[in-house]
Amino acid sequence: AKVAKEILLSKEEEEAETKNVGVLVCGTGMGVGMIANKFPGIRAATCENMAAVRCARAVNDANVLCLGQLVTSAEDGKVMMDEFLKHEFIARPNLGDGGDTPAPWWNENVEAFLKGSMEGIQRVEKDALNYASG
Repeated sequence: AKVAKEILLSKEEEEAETKNVGVLVCGTGMGVGMIANKFPGIRAATCENMAAVRCARAVNDANVLCLGQLVTSAEDGKVMMDEFLKHEFIARPNLGDGGDTPAPWWNENVEAFLKGSMEGIQRVEKDALNYASG
């Protein structure tokens, strides 16, 4: 909860272009991801490989990377975090361990869809909060 709050608070204080990100670690990464995603504006992704990390940023605009210390070595976790930090939303991800194979499914239709997806996600978050509050 503290990481989620810090990301949200720093987003309000900084320029809109600035991307604030965080990393959470637990046994599998799944528990911290489920909790983090309860905070509006947080898009946490539990990742176990580099392709998932790249797609989490490129397709889902994840702003929190969740890792599992039982399934990801410390060395792999560092490399995954570096990749998470350097990848951008709506940027064709490279797949495979070497990161040298462009995703074959990426095209201008994917990019057009993604450009409008965050507005839709924000609408769903707002509707969910309204529903939960009564």
